[in-house]
Amino acid sequence: MPVALLLGSVLCAVMCTTTAYGDTLEGPLAGAANSKPREWASNETNGSVHCMGNGRLCVYGQGPNILQLFGPSYSTTTIGGITLEAETATCVSRRVPGAAIWEHRVSENGVVVAVITDFVESELPCFIRQVEATAPITFMFHPEPGLRVAHREGTFGKASAKGSLLVETPIGRPCVPFGNYPIPFAFFHQFSWRDNVSGEYDPAKREATITFGPGKGTLFVSGGPELDACLAHMDAVLSTDYGSLLTRTRSWWASFTAKGRDFGRELPEDIPQRERLIQVLDDTAVLIRAQQSVEGGVLAGYPYHLGYVRDQYGTSRGLAALGHIEMCRDILDFYFSIFSKFGAIHNAQAFGIPGLFHVHENDGVEITGYITLQAFDYLARTGDTAFVRRIFPLLDWAWTTQQRYLVKGMLPFNGDETYVAGGILPRSALNDGSAEATMLFVDSGTMLADFAEKQGLWSKERTDRERKTLELVQAAYRGNFWRGERLITNNPDRCADTASLPPTRHGVCEACNTVQWTLRTDAGRYVCVDCLDKTPLPKIEPRTYKLQSVSLTPLYFHSSLFIQEELRPQVASILQAYKESGKLPSRPDSDVSVGYDYGLLLHALTELGDPMARELYEKTLALADDTGAWAEYYRDHKPCNTRCRPWESAINVEALLHWIDREYARK
Repeated sequence: MPVALLLGSVLCAVMCTTTAYGDTLEGPLAGAANSKPREWASNETNGSVHCMGNGRLCVYGQGPNILQLFGPSYSTTTIGGITLEAETATCVSRRVPGAAIWEHRVSENGVVVAVITDFVESELPCFIRQVEATAPITFMFHPEPGLRVAHREGTFGKASAKGSLLVETPIGRPCVPFGNYPIPFAFFHQFSWRDNVSGEYDPAKREATITFGPGKGTLFVSGGPELDACLAHMDAVLSTDYGSLLTRTRSWWASFTAKGRDFGRELPEDIPQRERLIQVLDDTAVLIRAQQSVEGGVLAGYPYHLGYVRDQYGTSRGLAALGHIEMCRDILDFYFSIFSKFGAIHNAQAFGIPGLFHVHENDGVEITGYITLQAFDYLARTGDTAFVRRIFPLLDWAWTTQQRYLVKGMLPFNGDETYVAGGILPRSALNDGSAEATMLFVDSGTMLADFAEKQGLWSKERTDRERKTLELVQAAYRGNFWRGERLITNNPDRCADTASLPPTRHGVCEACNTVQWTLRTDAGRYVCVDCLDKTPLPKIEPRTYKLQSVSLTPLYFHSSLFIQEELRPQVASILQAYKESGKLPSRPDSDVSVGYDYGLLLHALTELGDPMARELYEKTLALADDTGAWAEYYRDHKPCNTRCRPWESAINVEALLHWIDREYARK
């Protein structure tokens, strides 16, 4: 199956059942506690995806199949997928607790015929798969179109192996499947295999066949990015025995897990679904760590090989709740490193590819507020004033750049809002006033002004000037966004003066949905050059939206613009609709919700002390999939988009822990 079809269908190529782990073959999980089986079926759209990575090389898997393999760096593209060729086989997969080390037990007619152990080695950019089999099992590697592949007996380097493939991804490949962001260098990967493994490459079919067993055999896949580095990495891993590679990877993960909270000790015994919760908390910590690059930023999931600011804000809060504050600092360090070199932060930045940005509409707003809130959340948790002083130039820029967008006391939307990208809020409303972006401006700006004044980083004249701006925006906020005890998402009045609207912007063409430079038409729509002479898009009549996600953000941000009690009616309205319909759509007339809506509602109910918080706790936890992760979007409580997401998973686990802290503090 071509990897494109594999990803599109999000189906595993093998059936997986509840086959119990037998004693036929041993594996690394023997005797492991808190290890849950992951189950897939070829005739079901389960879709759970797991991640393995060490910050340099990353692998997304689904059962024994590999969906993507890429790196170094985390912003390079996948080289393809590896699929098990076994129509009648069954498979059960489990993860080593506290580590991104996976074991897959493949069975025929209820008898285990192979144990597969997968991990990314801790010190080298290398994926390792060892298989112990009683009968031959075959995998197919399907390289992405346009890649160059060479096959030889032995290796392309100095160390010995039975056979190898060398894969070159040519210069100019786009780093993401949307937007014209070419990678400015070629990069390389090498496959090598040892022991009871044989491999062949068919250049006509553009596929490699790799067969394991009977007995033990090992597959290694190293990354470069440069050719000499790729070969050196393979030589290094082949020069180390398999047991040592697995042991030091286990130790690396044990060191990571030890830095986090020990929930087995901390959590009261009578917490609802305690065992499942502890497993999911471990799942989330590991999936985020596996997706954190050595540069410090965190991937947003397998289609998005970049560091997105909005995603990393929620991810940072979840990491802090899990006890991994060191990772929160790494994310901020990533931003500051980019800013120090280029003087700006955009919607998303590449890892290890200097100057490559994913630029969206109005990138000077919203994400800038998130960065500042994230910095002061870190400061509040750690008291690390010296670090925040060091990155203060970034925070100062984030504040200053937003002010260019102020119109009538309102900021517009950033073009990659989750609800915009998901079609919940139309792109034609991006220049409307944004309740969320403006709220972030006030709250983050207030924190920044307080810090700058206390640390003597601004003059008195500047401090007075910035506080005056804050006062004006804050004074206008309710008139702009508060309607009958409810927060509106957007205010079209910001666009009444068309002279304030940008004539061009970089983002999504409203006609062809490509990401590039666009121009504003007479109808107020933004289209690319190719679409200018096509049938013009009609003018959009102004419309006000009330998205539930936005209505819940004041409590999530602990916004200074409101007191809790005045937010209770709008939360009660959302809760009542949920009770009546059993659904939680982000927009009342839709059936789609963003994956963090559940966490936001749970957080709000917890803050307000609502007894329904218990039910939302159980609902939110139940939505975690077989790998303990949440998805980007849900339709009728079913995942309908990217899985294994750090942002949604982090927000939801923070909400789960917040409810426990509040609920059990009362007892």
